Amino acid sequence: MNRRDLVIVIFLFALWLLWSPIDRNIIKPLFFPDREVPEEVMEEPVREPPARVEVDEVREPEDPREPFVDPVVEPPEIERPEEALPDVPEQTAVLRSDRAEVVVSSHGATVRSVILKRYRETREPDSGPVVLLYDEQPALEIDLDELDARTPYDMTVIEEARAVRFTRTTTYGVEWVREIRLPAEGYRVEVVDQIRNAAAAPVRVRRHEVITGDIRPLVDATSMYGLSPVGVDILPAGDRVRHLSREIPRRLGRTTASILRDVEEEPVDWVASKNKYFAQILRPHDGAEAYTVYVERVGQTDDPARIWTGLHFPELRLDTGEVFERRMDYYTGPKRFNELAKLGYHQTDVMELGWLRPISVLLLHALNFVAEHVPPYNYGFAIMLLTLIIRIVFWPLTHKGTESMRRMQELSPLMKEISEKYQDDPRKKQEAMMSLYKEHKINPLGGCMPMLVQIPVFIGLFYVLRSAIELRFARFLWIRDLSEPESLIEFGFTIPLLGWDSLNILPIFMAVTMFLQQKLTPMPSQGDPRQQQVQRSMMKFMPVMMLFILYNFASGLALYWSTQNVLMIVQQLIYRKRLAARKEAEGQSQAAAPGGSVSAPVKEAPHGKPGKRKKKKR
Repeated sequence: MNRRDLVIVIFLFALWLLWSPIDRNIIKPLFFPDREVPEEVMEEPVREPPARVEVDEVREPEDPREPFVDPVVEPPEIERPEEALPDVPEQTAVLRSDRAEVVVSSHGATVRSVILKRYRETREPDSGPVVLLYDEQPALEIDLDELDARTPYDMTVIEEARAVRFTRTTTYGVEWVREIRLPAEGYRVEVVDQIRNAAAAPVRVRRHEVITGDIRPLVDATSMYGLSPVGVDILPAGDRVRHLSREIPRRLGRTTASILRDVEEEPVDWVASKNKYFAQILRPHDGAEAYTVYVERVGQTDDPARIWTGLHFPELRLDTGEVFERRMDYYTGPKRFNELAKLGYHQTDVMELGWLRPISVLLLHALNFVAEHVPPYNYGFAIMLLTLIIRIVFWPLTHKGTESMRRMQELSPLMKEISEKYQDDPRKKQEAMMSLYKEHKINPLGGCMPMLVQIPVFIGLFYVLRSAIELRFARFLWIRDLSEPESLIEFGFTIPLLGWDSLNILPIFMAVTMFLQQKLTPMPSQGDPRQQQVQRSMMKFMPVMMLFILYNFASGLALYWSTQNVLMIVQQLIYRKRLAARKEAEGQSQAAAPGGSVSAPVKEAPHGKPGKRKKKKR
């Protein structure tokens, strides 16, 4: 890399760091001014209640080949007015497991809130548990004509603190029976819907939707790069999990409505809505034929304030007395790998563990094991111990890479001669270089091994820290949360362009130790002084670049990289000490050789006087 390329790299890196404030403060105000939204659009749309058809209006079909009738009216695709609230008092029940409490309501046969017993709301030790509230959009709402979140059901507790049954008969004679059950362990809610035709004639139950609760960004959580504060995932039938988080701002940008409703006609196995640490996943056992994404925007921006989803089920045709049953699993709880793995159907993918998923999963299991079984039972210590283990395992590889760099440094004069001799013939120069490497048994890429070893672990840990709830509020020394920046001292202001608003010690320590490590590491020489200078400049630039990248990232990443740098420094010091001892031993051996200051010992002959040979008999 020449000097011009180095300048370009530095410029692009600076542009990448400053792009967010430039885009927010210059480009958007200049080229994309705020949209002028009509007054009536900003209000939540309202719809009239659908017309109801009494049972006695169900007529016999004129065509005997078509024994079914459609007694319902096509409902508009907007919300019912608040005035339509039922007069029947709401009944609630609490279902309890070892880890959660689920509050269900007789209005809509819905879930109104979930209390997660094992997770604190804030960092404070005496904080109450996390409560997922679904007041504005109740979970498991059935959207079909007379049925919605305000429809009163008859509620019966069929198993204390475990299961309830809801019953509702529509005016056109279709009876809905829903049973919600919470097993003794975990966060999975079992839902069984039975639809029975209680009318005197066959009926058609039109396509309908089951809607999940709404979920909001966490107030105390920083969204790391590549992960939206809220998102939607789907598992299309026969496909892999698809993450729709990045599409949400684009979808909001195509409309000025305060609430976006986007229906996708695609068969899916399940749909999930989530924030950084919590998720809700609705999985019908037989899948659904379409899904809906609902998003409410923040003011006039394209940022989501809350998000929820829905699944569409096909039209049903029921004879008199016929019963249709649908089973669903509804998970509402933490994005914890072990919990999601029990559910199957690739639901662990809501954690978005990245393209190095096997490494991320292995790291997560290792961190959990160390934090749960090794004193002092701390995730910060687990990160450091895991880094040490990785360094010990790959010690021979990194040692070989360091030795390769040293030997290339010793071959610098020969490499310079080859460069001067074949400066007009790159092909012959490359062939001569490869022959030189082969003759001296040097791998030119061996010097990259120390960096290549730690990068996959770094990337895997990055994905783990940004979504695994195990490290939420994990304290270590002065760090209050390993999944967040340190924020040791709040500035009270934000440094322009950089976006720094607090003092973070670990990224600074990481940059310093990285600089010291580079000072101790032998630099491979390629014979060209200008190229060597560019390489040295790039190496000096790396600590600064990593400081800017990791300053506002999770402190667990800076802890890992700092530990890695300290262990590399220790390894380099040990290597240098052994190398000095070896050179001293070689110097003494050369001094003792013939021609040196000390005479070499003469080897005695097996017989006769020393130094004389026996004559052989002919």
